[in-house]
Amino acid sequence: MRLKANLNADAAMLATTVIWGSTFVVAKDILERWPPIPYLLFRFALAAIILAVLFPKLLAGARFSEWRAGATLGLLISTGIALQAAGQIYTTPSKSAFITGLTTPLVPFVAFMLLRVRPNIENLLGVLLASLGGALMLAPQESGSGLLAGDLLTLAATGFFATHVVLTGYYARRFSPRQLTVLQITTAAIVFLSLWGGIWLCASLVNEGSLPQFVLRETVPLVWSARVVWQLVYLSVVATVITFLIWTWGQSRMSATHAAIIFSLEPVFATLFAVAVRGRAEWIGGRGAVGGALILAGLIVSEVRWSGKARSEKAAAEEDEDYGDEEALEEAS
Repeated sequence: MRLKANLNADAAMLATTVIWGSTFVVAKDILERWPPIPYLLFRFALAAIILAVLFPKLLAGARFSEWRAGATLGLLISTGIALQAAGQIYTTPSKSAFITGLTTPLVPFVAFMLLRVRPNIENLLGVLLASLGGALMLAPQESGSGLLAGDLLTLAATGFFATHVVLTGYYARRFSPRQLTVLQITTAAIVFLSLWGGIWLCASLVNEGSLPQFVLRETVPLVWSARVVWQLVYLSVVATVITFLIWTWGQSRMSATHAAIIFSLEPVFATLFAVAVRGRAEWIGGRGAVGGALILAGLIVSEVRWSGKARSEKAAAEEDEDYGDEEALEEAS
């Protein structure tokens, strides 16, 4: 039986996308004061504590198979968000959001590699347009100038996000969405705690002059203020606890590709929030605007079907993607 996305699930996923769109501006503001790893540690540790208090039995009573699924999702999302947060130091909220938008056309290809769901011609065309747009946004403005490190870090994050979307859809139909949320957020908090602890251990054992700059940055004293506290509360409670519960629940009721279409609106909302909060969206000129438009076009084209036959093919593909090929996933893992 085919699972169909209902209006409530679509609305919930859209609300989640709006909230995640707002995080680019908020996170950028925090990252101007804090290093990435402690920011992510406090964000996910607070979220993990809240979820443990709300759902203690889901954490304490988890079986090995549930832990394996939750830990896999937690490792993927923590790696992706860490790369994205590091990238946001060196790029703008709007650019970060549009580059993150490349996650959407990647989803069908990740689904093919892991679940043997074949991409169609629209997916291929969407990837081509989005890739051209990404090239326009990422290419150096002047001869001899290099790519922004933040752009490359954000680009690397998209692969982890795409895999996370595909596997969330796969696991959310096999395990409790709430339990998956609790386990993956807990895993992410443990990852960031381990990273920060490892960095401080290295800093205490190794001569300061021998450490890379990005490691030294993580050891600077944290500047606390009421503004930072409220931002962390918003990012932990609203943009992590609430959104991950909703997103995982929503993905249990739709295909990963359908979820990715909704997620593709994130850069639009991020740009709107950048204009509302900062008074402008930080673009890199006309070429950047054209690149952003091409990315959006790629996101849309990758999901548009041009005939009734293609639409029925899409339905079959979504059904396959809903259940996936368990043998293929076992081989990939």
